[in-house]
Amino acid sequence: MLSDKKPVVEKYLTPLVATLAKANPNVLTLVGSIPPLLFFVFVVYHQYAWALVAFVGNLFDMIDGMVARKYHKVTAFGGFLDSTLDRISDFFMITAFAFGGIVRWELVAPLLLFSFLISYARGTSEKLAYAKGDTKTKFNVGLIERTERLFITCLALILFMLFPTFSFAELNVAEIVFVILVLLSGYTALQRIMYAKSHL
Repeated sequence: MLSDKKPVVEKYLTPLVATLAKANPNVLTLVGSIPPLLFFVFVVYHQYAWALVAFVGNLFDMIDGMVARKYHKVTAFGGFLDSTLDRISDFFMITAFAFGGIVRWELVAPLLLFSFLISYARGTSEKLAYAKGDTKTKFNVGLIERTERLFITCLALILFMLFPTFSFAELNVAEIVFVILVLLSGYTALQRIMYAKSHL
């Protein structure tokens, strides 16, 4: 999974993190929520090239956690804030395609549901496991995680930019990608539910 490459990305972000040693991680979390909002606006107004630039800004979402861990500023509220804003970011990144007229709501709505369900399943499972005294079991299982989902979403936009008139079974290229993403996300949600069933 792309999430496994996170240490590599963090290595390149280390110089930037060093300049933010005195920054409040929660403020960085709030700043990191700006690129998804810009992505939404640019897609809705069909400024796709700028939307891709905004997507790259999602890398900033990693900075807050790196600063918090490296400079011993990790707090429970910080984790809560980061997770909450991630859900808001997911909403903007996914629904941009529907509001922008690229992908029909019939595909966007289930993807949004599965995206939230995947996160909810992990969070609730870990909370219940912790309540039972199990602090070792990890519930971030499944075929795709948030990182993969976001990159595939971005791929849908890139393909739509390259092949705007392509159509198959009355679906444009972005919608075909969304169909695949809905299936992968639904399967991942099911994997987490079944994993929780066997470990709680």
